[in-house]
Amino acid sequence: MKTIFSILVSSAWCVCFSQQVDVAKKYSAYINEVDLKKNLTILASDSYLGRETGKEGQKMTAEFLSAYFQKLGCSFAPGMTGYEQHFDVIESTPGGTMSLNNLAMDFKKDFIYYACKSKTNLENIPVYGVDQLPKVGETPCYVIYVMKSLEVRKEVSVLKKQLSKNVKGIILISKDYSTLYEYMDHYVTTKTMYLADEKKKEEFPILFVKDSSMLSLKNKSNNYLFGKGKFKETEHPKPLFLLNGQLNTQQEKLTSSNVLAYIEGSDPVLSKEVVIITAHYDHIGVDHGVVYNGADDDGTGTVALLELAEAFMEAKKNGQGPKRSILIMPVSGEEKGLLGSDYYSSHPIIPLENTVADLNIDMIGRNDIGHEKDTNYIYIIGSNMLSNDLHDANERVNTKYTQLKLDYKFNSLSDPNQFYYRSDHYNFAKHDIPVIFYFSGVHEDYHQPTDDVEKIIFSKVEKVARLVFFTAWEISDASKRITLNR
Repeated sequence: MKTIFSILVSSAWCVCFSQQVDVAKKYSAYINEVDLKKNLTILASDSYLGRETGKEGQKMTAEFLSAYFQKLGCSFAPGMTGYEQHFDVIESTPGGTMSLNNLAMDFKKDFIYYACKSKTNLENIPVYGVDQLPKVGETPCYVIYVMKSLEVRKEVSVLKKQLSKNVKGIILISKDYSTLYEYMDHYVTTKTMYLADEKKKEEFPILFVKDSSMLSLKNKSNNYLFGKGKFKETEHPKPLFLLNGQLNTQQEKLTSSNVLAYIEGSDPVLSKEVVIITAHYDHIGVDHGVVYNGADDDGTGTVALLELAEAFMEAKKNGQGPKRSILIMPVSGEEKGLLGSDYYSSHPIIPLENTVADLNIDMIGRNDIGHEKDTNYIYIIGSNMLSNDLHDANERVNTKYTQLKLDYKFNSLSDPNQFYYRSDHYNFAKHDIPVIFYFSGVHEDYHQPTDDVEKIIFSKVEKVARLVFFTAWEISDASKRITLNR
């Protein structure tokens, strides 16, 4: 049975919470679909050239965002002298040379490759068949194998599990090279990027070679190359071929940036901690003269950040902002491999140990095929992966305010789509920072030039942005920091 004292304490807490909630509701009104549409119409226009990382459109967008944050009165993040955190990337143009036993092959005509972004020299590398693999500890080598299907990733995955650690790459022979090329075209012939200052990661190149290009190397002694052999390790086997060549010979250094708007918290102690809210403002640029505007991906998340910054700044100006600080951070390089968030997490402006959570917004303006007639939903990914407190806070404010259907379909590490790993929140989660990824799913215009403003449901963007606002407010204004599950 409750004591009189406990009832009074409980009542006082409820009154306090009610006042806090009313303040949050008051400022959530600054997030509105009229402004969302106005800003997205600008950023997702052809003038911004698809906002490709390191290119003119991305730089124009960064300038627009910086000017917007300045107009709102947002501060620079501690230690910064502007809104942009610059970083260098290396852009690789696929191409190069390859030869087996001095038989030269032409890129695209005879071979293609993937899983290799950096400049790579292949010099006299021994190549073995699958039934004469060298044992662990012997010379680094490649293995050659005939593809049995066009299920490339599945076949490579199965193959890699059977190889020793000294195998550093695979050459796959394709009897249906033209079909394979058409299937893999987007993955192996478009430019790729990586952070210029990252430590070179060990890559595992997968080279695809046209069957007919190997004719002069075929003989009865190596027919097993074409699928007749079994995996077997032997002592000091004789290589079938020597591989030579160079991959990614054409590279260029580019500069990109994250944009950081800092809103200092009201508590002199708790303001040292920060809640980060992210969305990527880059998209995939221009291809063959066609602009990929990326209105939903992730224009919707980007303009939501502008509205969130306005709401939190209005609260701060009136002396009613939350206790902890808020960092609104549009990042770039997401489409190239989560590069901007990766850079920030390894070069944090605010120490990661002082980062309470990352709330990430990516594609919140459309309905996917599973909700064609139901706009009132949002996928929630990662909310309980690291902190049940964060999950509960998001559920609590949604029940109180937005009443969206929170769909947890993709909230799993075993989700075949792997969405938990595919947006910028992951670069915080890998450092044990609790995250939520707000996402409305993939639609028919995903990564197509038809992802335009006219198809955006702005009432949905407004509602999801308000849910993010209420969640950020709750965890930034709480007396106790949310805790990790482990």
